[in-house]
Amino acid sequence: GAEALLRWRTTDGKFVSPAVFIPLAEYSGLIIEIGDWVISQACKQLKILEQNFSELSISVNVSIPQFRQDNFVDNIINTINQHRIKPHKLELEITENILMDEPQIIIDALTKLKAQGISIALDDFGTGFSSLSYLQKFPFHILKIDKSFIENLDKHISNTKIVKAIIALAHSFDLNVIAEGVETNVVRQAVSALGVTSYQGFIISKPLPQDAFISFINANNANYC
Repeated sequence: GAEALLRWRTTDGKFVSPAVFIPLAEYSGLIIEIGDWVISQACKQLKILEQNFSELSISVNVSIPQFRQDNFVDNIINTINQHRIKPHKLELEITENILMDEPQIIIDALTKLKAQGISIALDDFGTGFSSLSYLQKFPFHILKIDKSFIENLDKHISNTKIVKAIIALAHSFDLNVIAEGVETNVVRQAVSALGVTSYQGFIISKPLPQDAFISFINANNANYC
């Protein structure tokens, strides 16, 4: 699988960090238009890639302003139908902090999306207002362990204990687990030893534009698909 990432290059060739422009987009309301475009692009790429990589999925982060749209669920379903992709290939990611804002609206939306076969992931688990009730009430398929616990897994025993607890918690709810921020073989081996077989991070690849990504998965198909 892959995760859709937004990058903003200015006219002078410099990059603006997502940590800067995403909050501005949310504050201004532009995040709704941007979010719709990203989901459409992800579905478009999935259709292109399915000829050679039939099981490839793409995850997309979703923000609270998008959930507040009355037609949010319908828009996603229509986009999937428009590009003729299988719903389970699209994965929507939300963070814990979003769950505190109008949770019933989000529960209703996610339940409808899950019923359509779309995968739902809880992103950056452990860094927000973690609550067991989230795992009980919300229809998640995947729990992603935040990179702050993963990147120093080989150095701090406390991180290992936390990750073990998160894995056990996720498995008790029948959730798949993904480790974020795996950058070295040592950390990858530590993650694997804890029973996590899915991970993302620079050890696989740094962020790539579309053409480079296609070349990458063509070259590494035997290793990653």
